[in-house]
Amino acid sequence: MLLKRSRLSALADLGLRPAIGEDMSSLLQWLAVNGLTDAAGALDQEAHHTLLGASLGSSFALAQATNRQAARPLRGDELKALKERFKDSEPKGISKEAIWAAVGASEASVRTLAWDRLPADAMAFYRPFHFPPFDQWGIYLLIGPLLNYHQRLAARSAGSGLFSPETLMHLVLFEIFNHEFFHHLVESTATTLEIVLATQGKPRRLFLDHCVAQSRNVFRHPHAPLEEALANAYAHNALGFISRVKKGFKTVSVKAYQKAVVKHWTIEPPGYRDAHFYAGAGYVDGAAALLGELLQQPGAMNDVPLAVVAKHVMPSGFSALMAKPDIPTWLVGSPRELALFNELVPAPNEAYTNLFWPYNTDSLDKYIEQRTAEAKAAKAALMAVRW
Repeated sequence: MLLKRSRLSALADLGLRPAIGEDMSSLLQWLAVNGLTDAAGALDQEAHHTLLGASLGSSFALAQATNRQAARPLRGDELKALKERFKDSEPKGISKEAIWAAVGASEASVRTLAWDRLPADAMAFYRPFHFPPFDQWGIYLLIGPLLNYHQRLAARSAGSGLFSPETLMHLVLFEIFNHEFFHHLVESTATTLEIVLATQGKPRRLFLDHCVAQSRNVFRHPHAPLEEALANAYAHNALGFISRVKKGFKTVSVKAYQKAVVKHWTIEPPGYRDAHFYAGAGYVDGAAALLGELLQQPGAMNDVPLAVVAKHVMPSGFSALMAKPDIPTWLVGSPRELALFNELVPAPNEAYTNLFWPYNTDSLDKYIEQRTAEAKAAKAALMAVRW
């Protein structure tokens, strides 16, 4: 520690330490001083107001800071205690036969899931840090609407044997959070560009102008608002990454949920419903187009290699100014709603960042492993007979 301080002191003495720090508060102050924030856009509602958020544009909202609870990562001892408490708790309502059928034909397994699909922004919103007061920025999860939506999905999917109410809520929460996190990636990207332009003596209000342009559909993109299409695709791709991390029941349930989501994108509003164009590899093309819109040059991707920037630099998870576990996330709801939510999701931060759930799925995982081994052996035997 002393060595580190001496190095910092030496850098300061040599004039090699930046005058503006790397912390978030320094950034927010810099944005405000340089006229890149919108003080007039601060819209904090009265406590008696019936709406939790008021939309400004198409990808963000401002809301009052009352009736909210911060979600935080669990400490090591808390996580250990949680796992101990749930070590004998298996997901209820899961059919092993249905799970195995989904392994072989996940497309067929979701045909009966006639969900009334809601866009993520109906249950959550991202409040940008370009709008003061700065201590209220972050992701807001609206627990009441989230619980109502989950209740409908749980009732519709009860007969499928693929999801328990608890695992279904974890999947919904993960998807919604990652949709909103993409809006943070967009603001982070715009902020990065604002900083770079300022060094050239050409400061521009990229993020604020982007919000206005998007709300007015200035660029007439066929999938407008493009940011919402990409946010849906980002959440879908995040689920795909999770399903590759660990095989077994979680992988099967994630893939089935993904299929159901894609199936019902078509009944969402404009932009949201066009996510299928950008799921998977198509994300880079959409991100390149979004970079062009942020720069107010929508055709730029045909003249300069914006796809390279979109693929390797931004907007990607690495360009986020705040990592997923650390981004301010607020659970907004009544004490009763929060209690019901915490029964379903005892570790919210871990759930929406890594799809962690404490439930014991060992028997389901072993069943899938056994059936997979049997199927592999049967296939090998058949091949041996043919040869």
